[in-house]
Amino acid sequence: MRGLVGKIFGFEGEIQELRRQVRELSWDSSFGMWTRNAFLQFCHVMPRDVRWVAFIDMNRIHELNEELGYTEVDRRIKETFSVPFRRSDVVARWYSGDEIVILFDADGGGAGHKIEQLVESAAEQGLTFFAAQGRWEVGKTTIEVIVGELGNEVAKEKKEDAH
Repeated sequence: MRGLVGKIFGFEGEIQELRRQVRELSWDSSFGMWTRNAFLQFCHVMPRDVRWVAFIDMNRIHELNEELGYTEVDRRIKETFSVPFRRSDVVARWYSGDEIVILFDADGGGAGHKIEQLVESAAEQGLTFFAAQGRWEVGKTTIEVIVGELGNEVAKEKKEDAH
């Protein structure tokens, strides 16, 4: 019916272009994953349940960008995260190019196993990262709070590792 209305009033082209723009703004093609805004939208429509979330902070990305170039580093990150995920898992770039979040449709054990696979995949690409994972009780707190707490855990771990 909507398509018919668009055709009748001559808006079909504009509607298709807006849909294309929404898809483009939701997907980070350089990393092959969702954007932060798309991730947040997925989380806002998530049914009440318990989910596992991971926060990943890639190491030395800024230095590697200078050494190898952005295209090569983006390719390596994209390759790292090309390990198979469930269709219901959501992988997204968070704030900067070195922060990635994953919303798992799995329990803590399944999420931990996937993180181990990502560690191996990153090593094959000459990359490393720090990660923290935690439980998110959908509806009891926001995803932003959980990701913030996990980000703080990772920052603390990185600081301790530097000493």
